[in-house]
Amino acid sequence: MQSDETLRKLGALDRELIERRVHALLEMRATGNLRGMLEYAAEDIVYNVRGNWAAFPYTRPVRGKKLVAEALTMISVQFENLGSDVHDLIIDGDRAAMRRTARIRHRGTGKVGTVDIADFVRFRDGLVVEFTEVADSMALAQLEDS
Repeated sequence: MQSDETLRKLGALDRELIERRVHALLEMRATGNLRGMLEYAAEDIVYNVRGNWAAFPYTRPVRGKKLVAEALTMISVQFENLGSDVHDLIIDGDRAAMRRTARIRHRGTGKVGTVDIADFVRFRDGLVVEFTEVADSMALAQLEDS
């Protein structure tokens, strides 16, 4: 059996790994590095988008790297992510919750604005197995208006 101190150290390592991965994923999203993002995804990843993402044709969560890649590509066809400011990041075991503001440009209208987003991520063996994204629908709609 492991001591409380050993368990605390292991927990701290896991937390640091998750925090590094979350920030790396945000950086890759802002640079359009989809391939890099998928390297951090488990084969059976589930991606669930909530909000008014006009480019997102799925009405329920998508499962698997291939469908997640398609979903992220469809979103990036309409919206360019220009980076995010993380306001809150809470890590509890294998789960992370984040509140951030993203600068987004609508590729059709050219409008740039900020969108508040809440992300909920679950990891397994250092890889993302669940990723839920909740975006401010009104802010996205304003970017879509020409």
